[in-house]
Amino acid sequence: MFVEVLLDLPVDQTFTYKLSGYESNPPAFGKRVIVPFGRGELLKTGIILSVKESLKTPILNLKEVFDIPDSFPLITEEILETCRWISSFYCSSLGEALFRFIPESFLVQESILVSFKDKPPETKLTPSEEAVLNELLKSSSKRLKLSTLRRRLKIKSLSSVISNLVKKGVVERLTEIEGEKVPKEVYLKVGAPCQYRGKRGRELIEILSERREVPVKEVKALGFSDSVIKNLVEKGCAELVYKKVSLEGREIPLKDLRKVKLTPSQKRAYDEILSSDLPFLLSGVTGSGKMEVYLNVAREFVKRGKGVIILVPELLLTPELKARVEAYLGENVDLYCGKLTPKEKASVWLKALRGETKVFLGTRPAVLLPVKNLGLIIVDEEQDPSYKENQKPYYNAREVAIKRAQIEKAKLLLVSATPSVESFYRFRKGEIGRFHLKERVGKIPLPVIEVVDLRKEERRGIFSKKLLETLERVVKGGRQVLLYIPRRGFYSTVFCDSCGWSAECKYCKVNLTYHKSSHLLICHMCGRRYRPVSRCPKCSAKLTYRGYGTERVEEELLNLFPNWKVVRLDLDTVKDPISGAKLISEIKEGKYQVIVGTNIAIKGHNFPNLSFVGILLAELLSGAPDYRASERIFQSILQATGRAGRFQPGSAIVQTFNPEFPPIKYAVNYLYDGFYSEELFGRELLGYPPYTLGVLLEFQLEKKGLERELKDRYDSLSTVLSGKFNFPKLSPAPIPKISGRYRYQAFITTSWENHLEKLRELKGKIEKLFPYHKFKCKIDVEPTRIL
Repeated sequence: MFVEVLLDLPVDQTFTYKLSGYESNPPAFGKRVIVPFGRGELLKTGIILSVKESLKTPILNLKEVFDIPDSFPLITEEILETCRWISSFYCSSLGEALFRFIPESFLVQESILVSFKDKPPETKLTPSEEAVLNELLKSSSKRLKLSTLRRRLKIKSLSSVISNLVKKGVVERLTEIEGEKVPKEVYLKVGAPCQYRGKRGRELIEILSERREVPVKEVKALGFSDSVIKNLVEKGCAELVYKKVSLEGREIPLKDLRKVKLTPSQKRAYDEILSSDLPFLLSGVTGSGKMEVYLNVAREFVKRGKGVIILVPELLLTPELKARVEAYLGENVDLYCGKLTPKEKASVWLKALRGETKVFLGTRPAVLLPVKNLGLIIVDEEQDPSYKENQKPYYNAREVAIKRAQIEKAKLLLVSATPSVESFYRFRKGEIGRFHLKERVGKIPLPVIEVVDLRKEERRGIFSKKLLETLERVVKGGRQVLLYIPRRGFYSTVFCDSCGWSAECKYCKVNLTYHKSSHLLICHMCGRRYRPVSRCPKCSAKLTYRGYGTERVEEELLNLFPNWKVVRLDLDTVKDPISGAKLISEIKEGKYQVIVGTNIAIKGHNFPNLSFVGILLAELLSGAPDYRASERIFQSILQATGRAGRFQPGSAIVQTFNPEFPPIKYAVNYLYDGFYSEELFGRELLGYPPYTLGVLLEFQLEKKGLERELKDRYDSLSTVLSGKFNFPKLSPAPIPKISGRYRYQAFITTSWENHLEKLRELKGKIEKLFPYHKFKCKIDVEPTRIL
């Protein structure tokens, strides 16, 4: 018997293994299988895709399956089909797509115990088998890790020797899932002083010296390999610290919400969603009760015995939302996100597979939970860029949800106060239905938004006279205020007026941000930290510190109003979901009068006493100078101002140097359809998505000197595919250097006709033209930002 096995490898192929002796646990599609791989016979976990009694063409030197650890499949045919689409659309291998979603606990590598069964062999053993048996008998427990046996015995084809011993009944294999014992949050901290020769190791030691602890995940994101980390730990230069992170937090008491009645408008939306055969977009002004509508839809599907997945973009939203969903549905809800430990992820995965839980709430990874009898997928805040994965495959969870719902014939519900241009375009084409809730619950009016022209208005620092007057009036009236600025830190730039020098990260071509709380200059790209200086290192002139972040806004506000209770809500004050939930709870309880926040302050929160929002500088909302900039400004203004006046009339001020900019004018006047119509018109005129399919090609160079060869190879690529893609000139990226790598990019477009075939050809040509050891190429299909 033979099995076709899929492994987590960046290659577009499967591997065949022979199989014998598994009558009690026969192989089947979707089951895990542990197999030897490569010359060193490293054990890897794979997934069985098919079982064959014989091979049409014999294959020489086939390796044998080491173990089938489960009696049940770990994935479904539908999950695999969705992953096939992910690999095709997002230019990855099928293994990379599937294993991105399977919990780490299931991916055993070398975590195998070999145990003596206290049964003497009935047949003669080979010398290699006797060596294994002798090592086991030396151990007090009569069991050893396979990796230990491999290290001690140096036997070739050790996995085959073990398999033979299992067949002879002498030993048994036990799977030990090491990931279940280790929390997800692993930190690296500086160890004892030591001399390390390697350049990358010295760079990492420098980073660790400036920061007490750095998450290993962040260290790897900076480009440091596992081998560098391992070497530093083995030499004592660094230490690993394990921290368990819980997402449960304190209980959030909520009354039973199952009897809450929908308003007439909400009821119409509910009826249209259930009666439509199309995927559906539920849009509506902020505070219109979209959540109440989609939770009632979810409750209906649960009544029908169907499974439900609710996706949210941010971990910060999950603790309270989980309690709210449970209160509405009267059902236990399981949480699934990247912050869970491997054991917790595996537990939720199995609950979904067995149908033990019907409703799942989670971030990106939850989109492919193997939910039994899936009936509904809800994507809340569907426009949010957090749904885009930044590791290969670079998938967008919204698009995966759309495809999965189509494959499994489930209902798809997209929800947003400010839908993505893509979703509005789909509605215009008739591909999805739409219902727009025009009024807030309780007939409470939308905030009146006033635009302040900073070119004309008198101001103190970043605060216009009009803004300060409004702040004072609102706070004196016992109401809360939110001041929104999408930047952390104190000063955003440090430069020299005399010679033009500016403080930049050594490894990234970006300005350093001064954080007063830590008295450090921090790179918001790679996380490296530097000690601030007062004099220019080039000409010794006094340096100028300029720009605004949340820290400076907070300080200047307290200088003006020292008795006010002000709190920052940004990634520096919110370290994890639990601390975030606690801070948000304190804001709701009225502990603070003014909230100074970044993007995390404007996403989905419902502050009962908040009646005024001030957007300090609208120009900062674009995020990046790309074709989505107007969309981001429009969405951010409405999301931010929408926090005001949920339970009583509210107001907002938008400060800007360009009050005539179309997305600002459309947003402050609540002209949704006007904005989307103009935005789509402009994109069609310029040939931008969604009328075309956009792909960002990003090339990274480890060192200078390869630019000419890179451009020549890119020209060859554009020549070969000239009739299928539109290739602009290859240019340095807007941020030309990150983590020591030089970056070049091109945003190419193509028509939607035969797009999967064209993407497959693009991937193949890039793999041939750009060898990975020289040019690291990232193929980002439908990027959310071009930086």
